[in-house]
Amino acid sequence: MEINWLGHSSVSINSRDLVLIADPYDSSDGTFMGPQQADIVTISHDSVKHSNVDSISGNPRVLDGPGEYEINNFYIKGFGTALTTVDQGSPRKINTIYTIKAEGLSLCHIGALSQKFTPSQIDEIGQTDILFVPVTPPEDQDNTLIQDTITALQPRIVLPIQYTLGNPSEDLPNPGKFFDSIGATEKVPQNRLTVTETSLPGETTAVLLNRR
Repeated sequence: MEINWLGHSSVSINSRDLVLIADPYDSSDGTFMGPQQADIVTISHDSVKHSNVDSISGNPRVLDGPGEYEINNFYIKGFGTALTTVDQGSPRKINTIYTIKAEGLSLCHIGALSQKFTPSQIDEIGQTDILFVPVTPPEDQDNTLIQDTITALQPRIVLPIQYTLGNPSEDLPNPGKFFDSIGATEKVPQNRLTVTETSLPGETTAVLLNRR
């Protein structure tokens, strides 16, 4: 499986030539998403920074809410949580967390999570090998929410998203403090993550990616 970070909260997951893209975004904050083609698109919430499906070619299957979906070798579950951040531009006020299973791996994209998981939600999400987490969202300035999420799910790989390596902004913060808080000792990003069930690290490891 190959994973690329496309900028903001968007990632692409390529499994056996089937491509899933999570949270495609528009350019309203000055960050541009390059042309992408996908078979599946997941949308965590309705903000244009997380739901710009028009930027994706290939006539993808779009998943934009809670449910269970089986598409070729991807098995996907969406779990709804309250969207409590004031300025998310999402009229439905729902955030969908997605778990994605393929090639014996379990991945979780938490979208705009704004509340701690309940024990029942942790049980529903289950084993998590790769966890995509936003860097210091506005409602979590001390990283408590993300730290609690990592502790609850015990992923083997933590993959930070939604940050900038340039000048910090209201939407995209600089990740230095966050990397320290999650124990990311190796701060040189790699271009992509290629991972298999047998190549997972033995303990929780942060992996940093360059934006593609």
